[in-house]
Parts: sequence; C-alpha cells; structure tokens
Amino acid sequence: MKSKIAHYIGIIAILGLVVTCFLPWVSFPYIQETFTGFNVKRFNTGNYYGRAGYPITFLSSIILLLMFIPKLWAKRVNLFIGAVLFAYCIRTFVIFTSGVIAGDVIKHVGIYLVLLLSFVILVTNLFPYMKNNR
Repeated sequence: MKSKIAHYIGIIAILGLVVTCFLPWVSFPYIQETFTGFNVKRFNTGNYYGRAGYPITFLSSIILLLMFIPKLWAKRVNLFIGAVLFAYCIRTFVIFTSGVIAGDVIKHVGIYLVLLLSFVILVTNLFPYMKNNR
C-alpha cells in the first residue's frame, strides 16, 4: 500500500516539476531580467545558462513512462534516471543562483521547487509500485 501512495506522489511530483520549469527561477536586477527554465538570454560577458527546462522535462517524461512499466528492469532504470535528474537539478540550482556579488541574484520559489520536487521523485523511485514482483 505504501508503494502505491509513493507511486501517486511521484506522478504528482513529475507533473509539478514540469510546471515549475515555467515559473520564475531567478532575477538579475542590474539587467532587469527574470529567468525561467525555458527563458534564458545570453549576457554581455558571454555567460549563457542554457534552457534547463528541456532536459528536466525530457528526463521527467522518461521517468513517468517507466513508472507504468511493470518490469523490474524498468524500476531499476527509473531509479538511475531519477538520480541523474536530481544531480542535474542540483547543477541547475548552483549555476542559476551563483553570482559574483552578494545580492546579485534574486532567487524565486521556482528554483527551490525544482530541487524539492526532483528529490521527491528520487525518493518515490526508491519505492516502486509493482503488482507482481517478478
């Protein structure tokens, strides 16, 4: 029963993570820009953060598909991809929130939700739901 609840929590977390990619992540007051997972522009210094929402959405969709395959190999692959997703979200958090000067970057709730929801997905992948354990 607990794995079934974890299964549903994982599905909700995946959908929430994809929606979070559209929320504001960080703001840079000196250039008057707010970045999301899909809206990023190149700085004058040449720094470019990329569009982190695309790999997050891609990995999340693979995890969602593998959640519905009732095979043991799918659950193991799902756990690995969940760990890769969590690591990528940590990398995204560090890159988007790093600044040279204190107060340079204003962090919004979206960047924190990316970390939280990817961790929830990883934890729910530890308890896969399978009707048959073969």
